[in-house]
Amino acid sequence: MKNKKRVLTILLILIAITTIILAIVLVFGGMREKEIEKYHQTLEEAACKLAEDENYTKEICEGFDYLCKIHNDKLIARDYIKSNLKNPLTGKKASEDTKNYVEVTWKEDKIKCTYKEG
Repeated sequence: MKNKKRVLTILLILIAITTIILAIVLVFGGMREKEIEKYHQTLEEAACKLAEDENYTKEICEGFDYLCKIHNDKLIARDYIKSNLKNPLTGKKASEDTKNYVEVTWKEDKIKCTYKEG
């Protein structure tokens, strides 16, 4: 009977430890997702602001699609974002990230900016 109680106690302790570890992972994982989402949103808002300030239109983007793929270096050069803004996913500064970009499109005559992995 004593051995069964010990086994049950050990099992309950293991379950408690596993539950605590899982809770920690979920909390920190959720925080990281929010950081990544905030980073993407910052770049999307900056690109939309640049597109509006420079009067990008649907027709311009259809004719010159390279203009509507806005890279970080363009946003940094025109002071829409800071060069030390860090990508929480890679740890790279925005100035070092040359592959990713924000694509400017239109939906129902409204400008839409979407972060894209390059």
